[in-house]
Amino acid sequence: MKKVIVWLSLFLAGCTGKGVVENPAFDVRNTNTLEVEKVTLTDTATVVDVKAYYTPNFWIQIAREARLEADGQSYAIRSGEGITLSEKYWMPDSGEATFRLIFEPLPKGTKRVDFIEGEPDDYFKIWGIRLDGSRPESELPPAQIPEMTTLEEPVLKAGSATLKGKFLGYRVGMAKSIRIWTFNYLTSSPEEYNVEVQNDGSFSLSLPLLHVSNIVLMGNNAGVDFYMRPGEETLLEINLPEICREASKTQQDAPSLGAKYRFSGACADLNNILANANMQAHFTIEPQSREEYEQMMKDISTMTLDEYKAYWTNRYNKAMAKLDSLSLNKVHRQLVTMRFNHELFDNLAKYGIIDYAYREVNKIPRDSVLPNRPDIVAPRSYFEFVPRLLPNDAYFLYDGVFCYAFPHLRYLNFTGKERVWKVGMELPDNTTGLAALYGTDEGILFDLLAAQRLAFPISEFHPLTSNQLQEVEKLNPVLRDVVLDMNEQLKAKIEANKKKSGYQVDRVNIADIPADEVFHAITSAYRGKVLFIDVWATWCGPCKDAMKQTEPVKKEYAGKDVVFIYLAGENSLEETWKQMIPDIKGEHYRLSEAQWDAVGKQLGVNGVPSYVLVDKEGTIKHFHVGFPGVETMKEWIDSNL
Repeated sequence: MKKVIVWLSLFLAGCTGKGVVENPAFDVRNTNTLEVEKVTLTDTATVVDVKAYYTPNFWIQIAREARLEADGQSYAIRSGEGITLSEKYWMPDSGEATFRLIFEPLPKGTKRVDFIEGEPDDYFKIWGIRLDGSRPESELPPAQIPEMTTLEEPVLKAGSATLKGKFLGYRVGMAKSIRIWTFNYLTSSPEEYNVEVQNDGSFSLSLPLLHVSNIVLMGNNAGVDFYMRPGEETLLEINLPEICREASKTQQDAPSLGAKYRFSGACADLNNILANANMQAHFTIEPQSREEYEQMMKDISTMTLDEYKAYWTNRYNKAMAKLDSLSLNKVHRQLVTMRFNHELFDNLAKYGIIDYAYREVNKIPRDSVLPNRPDIVAPRSYFEFVPRLLPNDAYFLYDGVFCYAFPHLRYLNFTGKERVWKVGMELPDNTTGLAALYGTDEGILFDLLAAQRLAFPISEFHPLTSNQLQEVEKLNPVLRDVVLDMNEQLKAKIEANKKKSGYQVDRVNIADIPADEVFHAITSAYRGKVLFIDVWATWCGPCKDAMKQTEPVKKEYAGKDVVFIYLAGENSLEETWKQMIPDIKGEHYRLSEAQWDAVGKQLGVNGVPSYVLVDKEGTIKHFHVGFPGVETMKEWIDSNL
């Protein structure tokens, strides 16, 4: 009732005052940054009062070509007050700002208007701003949360799953593609799909699955986790007007416009429960802010192994107590509990972070010896938590994100002795130790671990040897066929790579160049060009994600005085590196360990990816750890061309 009263007050405010509409409702938008707080209509101008919400100390911009559109006509922007058109507006520390946009006058009686900043997908757009006090109609009925008390245990079954979806309220000018991820337990990595959206808002995708699988969809203001089953079809309707209303600071108290998501087909009941409650993402035992993370690192840096275990167990118990206080569907509670169990397992398994935290807090280089600090090695008894948090059944497959932590089972060191490992070394087989914990060496966990050991070299671009192929034949038949198919696909890719062009290796022969001279030697060879240098590693997920974003940018600078250089080191396996670079257009160098360390110290690299911009005279103009974003990348280049 309170929300209805608040909305009525907004509605009445929107209808009072001749030519003034306050907090107008709207149909849909492609941004949560801009809120229209007031529209003033006069015979000489249309004035739009805007409040912006964005990351503090980052910039936004309103283009000079911004316009209003109504009834097939355009009304140009004239000026801005509090913001200069087509110039960066840096957000204050509060992350909030107000400004005014002045447009040509709208015809008398105009009921709806669109704000269109420009044509690119990422320009601000708000469709159907209501100037008559009306509201959008519901696209879907209210969410119907089904009764569901048990989760079915996943079974291994390879097959193609089909997703058919539609954005209700979609407008031409919204993003033309969305991103969908699945999580692969064989490679311990996500698989991303860019899916085209048709002009009517529809989209479809068929993807290979091994079991009922967690899917993530992001795009056009929508973000939803759901499940699909191999060999079956899932249907999804996405209610954009309701998603936009709920996210709007001026409209969130207005009555709902129906369910945000409606599923039918495979896993429909489970999906409708999660998508329209969607509380799973709000609960975690992990730190949720930079400040909390830094405090955690400080806390654990001085802990013993027992104290570390107690620390995470305490965080887990607090999260479970909070969960117990909520009224949730039984299967929803089961999934959240599973996520908590997996997060606790993950953190207890990677207890080596104690030493990492000690180095970070005390600013001790990673390659230096820790004085008067013995190595932390867990005794066998420490690992009692493993079967308790990760039972030997298939339910864990519902947690897609856990695929990242699942390999920790293979890394567990039951010897009670320190184990030194470097890139390229094969991990000792710890199946005997795991079997002692579980009381068996059979079951879904052991099947997947065996398959993962054989899938891993394939993911690193190493075709299976004859001995490994013999091991594949011993796998679960479903997993066997998938691993063999992965191997055949890799061999085909290696052959295709031999025909690819657009990349160059060692244009400068760096083999005999001293470590402290190699960066200068490489950059000097391209004098007169702007150099965008990417310091990366083959195993680095963020590196590869950034490369996908930069690939279209490189095409924009084709034929210009810009060279894209990629520096990797010996911590990237050579064969993996050789097979990856044919898809990365540019100049490539794989540095020796000494050269890699020297370049890292010269530039201040403390993580990958890192980026360097060198101007035409050979001067380093910019350096950034982590991908700075496409727009910043282009600014660096353009300002030095």
